[in-house]
Amino acid sequence: MIQYSRLSSVMEASVHLKNGTSPKSLISKGIFVFFTLLTAAMMMFFIACDNNELDSKNDSNLEIIEDPTSESPFVIKVNNVENGTNNIVLVKSSGIAYCSTDNEWHYLEFSTEYKNGGFVLNFPVTIPDEYLQFAYERVIMDGGVIVSDTQAKITPVMLLALNSNEAFMGRFSFKSDNWSIGFIYADRSFTEKGISKYAVEFDCSYKKGWNIVYTSKDGEIADAGSTCTTQKPINEYFKCYFGL
Repeated sequence: MIQYSRLSSVMEASVHLKNGTSPKSLISKGIFVFFTLLTAAMMMFFIACDNNELDSKNDSNLEIIEDPTSESPFVIKVNNVENGTNNIVLVKSSGIAYCSTDNEWHYLEFSTEYKNGGFVLNFPVTIPDEYLQFAYERVIMDGGVIVSDTQAKITPVMLLALNSNEAFMGRFSFKSDNWSIGFIYADRSFTEKGISKYAVEFDCSYKKGWNIVYTSKDGEIADAGSTCTTQKPINEYFKCYFGL
């Protein structure tokens, strides 16, 4: 409608010229139309810039793919790790370990190559029972938290960064401004609900397989007043960071 209105002004100026309007009057109207169009173009430019700025805040270097029908049902893809370093060559899991009857320690490990500032890590489809613990053991000291199935077992994992000598360099964290992400495998579906004596609210509905657990506040350890949930917080954009 605005463009049509401006076109009408130009056409009206042409009609006045034919009816004896002075060239000076026409030029004045032409200048008015020109600056009106220029102002509109500048406004559109600044609006576009503002939108790009907002989009840049929402950029994420993290993609988590969950597809139960795939041979790789849980995959983490990271591009341009924040604070990453070229000295990292390997991304390796760290989880529950157990000691066998021959006094050998066995660790839950899966890994991938770190290259070009990122990595793609396929999580295993299932985890052997030896690497699992009863879910209630995680919250047994937190009175007020109810686990729906006392036979449910889980294992949490974190991701470590190793150098070319496979020496530990630090770990990767996954977080937004207000939440952090943890990864937990469950051997069945169950729930964790309630508020612990440390004032941590649990609102988790696990499915069989890998689950993303969101913890409010900074860090992956729940502090007093924080929330642990499997429901993704809205309007939160997560990134992968490297640090000690």
